[in-house]
Amino acid sequence: MTSVRRPMSQMRKLETKEALFRNRKRVLKYLVLGYLKQEGFLHTADTFCNEAALTNEYELCDNIDLEIILQDFCSYYLIRFNKQPQFCRKVEEPRPLRRPVTRTTRPPVMEPEKEAEPDLPSTFTVTKLLTDIPAENLDNAITAIEKKPLAGFMATMTPDKRQLVEILYQDIIRPSGVRWDDIKGLEAAKSILMESVVYPVRHPELFTGLLEPWRGVLLHGPPGTGKTMLARAVATESRCTFFNVPCSTLVNKWRGESEKIVKVLFEMAFYYSPSIIFIDEVETIASERSSVGEHEASRRLKSQLLTELDGVREREGLVFLLANSNMPWEIDTAMLRRLEKRIYIPLPDLKARAQLFETYLNVRTIELYPKVDFELLAAKTEGYSGSDVKLACKEALMMNVRKMLPNMLNRSQSGRKDRLDLADIMAAIERTKPVSKNLAKKHVDWQEEMGCS
Repeated sequence: MTSVRRPMSQMRKLETKEALFRNRKRVLKYLVLGYLKQEGFLHTADTFCNEAALTNEYELCDNIDLEIILQDFCSYYLIRFNKQPQFCRKVEEPRPLRRPVTRTTRPPVMEPEKEAEPDLPSTFTVTKLLTDIPAENLDNAITAIEKKPLAGFMATMTPDKRQLVEILYQDIIRPSGVRWDDIKGLEAAKSILMESVVYPVRHPELFTGLLEPWRGVLLHGPPGTGKTMLARAVATESRCTFFNVPCSTLVNKWRGESEKIVKVLFEMAFYYSPSIIFIDEVETIASERSSVGEHEASRRLKSQLLTELDGVREREGLVFLLANSNMPWEIDTAMLRRLEKRIYIPLPDLKARAQLFETYLNVRTIELYPKVDFELLAAKTEGYSGSDVKLACKEALMMNVRKMLPNMLNRSQSGRKDRLDLADIMAAIERTKPVSKNLAKKHVDWQEEMGCS
């Protein structure tokens, strides 16, 4: 019996090792694919998908990419061995191959040099044709998080603070590739964000004295109008260290821990300056302090946040707070004062909705027959947000898939092309109702009273 069980256990171990090996290979492929898409190598990514036989069955988890893994490994290596790891080395130039000297090889016959007749004037001037081109300033291309190791920030910290730093480090996100052109409409909001965040980072010599950079911006508007997408575009365009801080990270059940997290967050943001701290649904942690039934812990958290934003202590560096809210009328007045720019993000107008329909439906995988007038679709979706328009397009595609499902069975549908007609899109619009239409007026009234754009 023993001779039978032992090979079976060995076979199971081998199968487990093979499964882990296959899983590791698959993770590496998807990491490479995510990096190629993030850097904009779309054609290379498509070629890699075909050659590596990758499907849409798997996708990378949030906040996981090659840059994060590389940064974490560099920090670990620096702490472990007190030096930076070396990944690449310069390739030496190959030496030219020389033909070995044989007995039959005759030495070359040296011809006598002929004296060249001087054909130059007695005096001449040498002019420098090319001026020295200064090297590019690469500091703007390399972010602060890549230049400064995390170990240097944690060198003098206590163990409990180091644990908080490691938690906050996971909230730093890399640029997602969203550009201003990917956001349809909202030209006024883009312009204000450019002058509030991007220009002070690119031209710090202009924003001094009274014209110091703004400390915070509040984006408010109905749900689904593109506030979070604007924040992603700011992270890409500004080249700043972007902290995407959820409320679950700041709020802690232990007494005094929430204030300590906020303090460490701003210390870390100044260390990696210029930095942007993005807080979504800011009214959940910055509501009115005079509200009935408010707990003491929430008041202490708000006080610490307000002190870090505009306190007595002065620090070197630029830290910018970007807040997002669907209910700005619930935010504390002291927080609104520190959010110096309060920008209303409205529902998309007719032109913006037409551009959204064209972006979602005019792609290679969708065939529109007959030709669809996007302005007609935009006119039928008055009061829809950008998210509602996307949902209507998704519902139209799903209606087409419902027709195909009974006949699909086990056939592979990779590389298929959906065919949509105007009736399917209109039916999808009738089924999809806007959720933000009635909230627009309330935001407009608040903007007229409290806005600053």
